[in-house]
Amino acid sequence: MDDTASQNNPPADFNKLDLSQLQSFSFGTQWSQEKPAADDGRPRREDRRDGPGSERRDRRAFRRPAGGNDGARPEDGQAPRREFSGDRRPRRDGPGGGEYRGAPRRDGPGGGERGAPRSAPGARGGYDRGPYESPFYSATFYPEDTSFNALAQTIRKSCRTIELFEIARTVVAKTDRFVVVVALKDPAAGAEAASSRKGFYISVPDGMPFETDEAAVAHVMANHLGSFFETAEVEVDPPKGNFQVINKCSLTGELLGPPNYHRYNQIVQQHHASRVGSRMSIEAYRTRIETVRDPEVVNQWLAKMKKTTRYTWKASIPAAPALAEGAAPEAAAAVPAPLAFDTLEEARLHLLTTARDKVVRTTDSVRVSGKTAEAMPDGEIRRAIEGAWERQRRFPLDTANALRGRLRREHFTIFKKGSKGVSYVCAVKRKFRVPGQTFSDSIGALISFIEANPMVRASELPAKFLQLNVSAAASAPESAPADGAASASPALSVDDRARLSRMQGDLVWLVREGYVTEFIDGRLFAPPPMVEARKKEIESEEHDPENFPEVPAEPAPAAAAPASTPDTPAAPASENQPAS
Repeated sequence: MDDTASQNNPPADFNKLDLSQLQSFSFGTQWSQEKPAADDGRPRREDRRDGPGSERRDRRAFRRPAGGNDGARPEDGQAPRREFSGDRRPRRDGPGGGEYRGAPRRDGPGGGERGAPRSAPGARGGYDRGPYESPFYSATFYPEDTSFNALAQTIRKSCRTIELFEIARTVVAKTDRFVVVVALKDPAAGAEAASSRKGFYISVPDGMPFETDEAAVAHVMANHLGSFFETAEVEVDPPKGNFQVINKCSLTGELLGPPNYHRYNQIVQQHHASRVGSRMSIEAYRTRIETVRDPEVVNQWLAKMKKTTRYTWKASIPAAPALAEGAAPEAAAAVPAPLAFDTLEEARLHLLTTARDKVVRTTDSVRVSGKTAEAMPDGEIRRAIEGAWERQRRFPLDTANALRGRLRREHFTIFKKGSKGVSYVCAVKRKFRVPGQTFSDSIGALISFIEANPMVRASELPAKFLQLNVSAAASAPESAPADGAASASPALSVDDRARLSRMQGDLVWLVREGYVTEFIDGRLFAPPPMVEARKKEIESEEHDPENFPEVPAEPAPAAAAPASTPDTPAAPASENQPAS
C-alpha cells in the first residue's frame, strides 16, 4: 500500500527542468551567427558602413515603410512602396518586355487571344486595324467630269506616259475631283448584315443620302424649308396657364418652355433638329435639359412666345391678277387666301401630305459628289465612304479599274509593263519598228541611241547624244534665251544650235508617233525592232513585249551613237518621218 501511494503522488521536484541552462542557446543556423571580428585595430565593416557621413545603401527595388502597412510616408532615401490594388486588371506582356494595362492577357498565336481586340488605344506596338470597312455599304470612286476633262487634256498635250495608279491617286486626292457611288452590299456575297438595310433615303433638294426616312425629312426641314414655305414673324397671344418652371437647353442657352405646356415636346424636337442635329441623339439630348425655377425666366419665355413664325405655303400663293382698266376692286378680293401655318409641325404635316415626292425619295444606290459626302452627318454611310476613301488613297486598285473604261472611251492607250506589270496610260498609240525599217539619218540615230540606252532622260540627250555641254535649262526650248543659248552655259555655235533644235524636233516626232515612250519623269524607252507578225500581235494586246528597266542602264560609248549633222540630208526611205 505504501509503495502504491508513493507512485500516485510523486515528489514536487520530480522531472523538473532547469531552463537557466538554455539562456545562451540560439535557434538560428550556425552560419547566420555573427562572428566576432578580430581585434586587429581596423574598424569593422559595420562600423565603416554606419560611420559619420555614410548611409547604408538598400539595393532592393522597394522598401516596406516603417511601422508596417499603416500608410506612413516612406523614409528619406527610400523608394515608395507599390501598393496592390484589388481591382487591378491582369497585365499583358508586349513586345520588348512592356506591359499594357486595361487589356486581357493575350495567349493566342502571336500573343493573341481569340475574341480579344487586336490592339488597345494607346498600346505600344499595337496592330494597325486599317480603315473601317462597313458590313452594309460599298463605295466606289469615279472621276468628276470637270476635273477629269482637265486631266485628260493635260495628258494629251504632253503625250507622256503615266502610271494608271498615279492617275487614280490624283483623282482621290481631293474631294472636288471624284464622285462616289454607294450601294448596299450583296447578302449573297457574304454580307448578311446588309439584308437588314432597306436602301437609301435621298433628300431631293440636295441629293444627300440618309439611312432613315425620319433623318432625311429632318434634314430637309432644317436646311431647305425656304424651298416650300415663306416665313414671317407675327404677333400672337402668349400661352395661358400656370407655369412655375422653365426648361432650358444647356448647350445653346435657349429657353424651351415649361414641361406642362402642350407644345413642349414639339418645341424640344424642333430645337434638337435645327440646333443640335446629328451631334447627339434626342434621348441623350433630353438628359442635357436644365430646369430653372425663376419668375423672371418664366416672364422671359412668355415674352418670347408672343412672337411666332408663320409658314406660308408657296404653292398656294397666287400670282397678282392683271386687272383690266376700270375693273371693280372687288375682283382682286375674290382671290383665295394662301395657306398659312403658325407651327412648324403643321407646316411639316402639310408638306409631307401634299409634296412628299419633292422631299424624300428612296433608291438602292446613290451617287454623290465628294463635296456632298464631306458635308454628310455622322452615320454608317459616312463611315463607309471615309473607310473606302482611305483604302483607295493607300492602294487605289478599285479606282484604277473604274478609270479603265472611262479612259478607253476617251481613246487613251492602256498597256502594261510586261504581261503582269504596272499599267500605263498614254494618249498616243504605240508603234514598233520592224527589222530593216529606216528613217532619216537624224531620227534613225536618235532612236538607235534610245534603244541602246533605255530609260535615259530627255534632259540628258544633249550631253550624252550630241556631246554638247548644254545645261538642262538650255535643252528646253521654252527655257532657252531668244538666241537659243543658255546664259549659264558656254555659248553654242550656230551648227550646235541647229543640231540641238533638230534633235528636239525629232524627239517630239518619235514620241507623238508612238515609236518612243516618254514617261512622266522624262525617261525615254524604245523597244527593239521585231518581226511583222510579232509587231501586229503586240499592238493588238495590252502589254508591252518586255519589261522596262527599273534603273537606267549605263550609256553606250560615244562611238556607238553617231550624231547627225546639219549637212545630213533628211531623205527618208519610208513615210515614217516628221514633216519638214
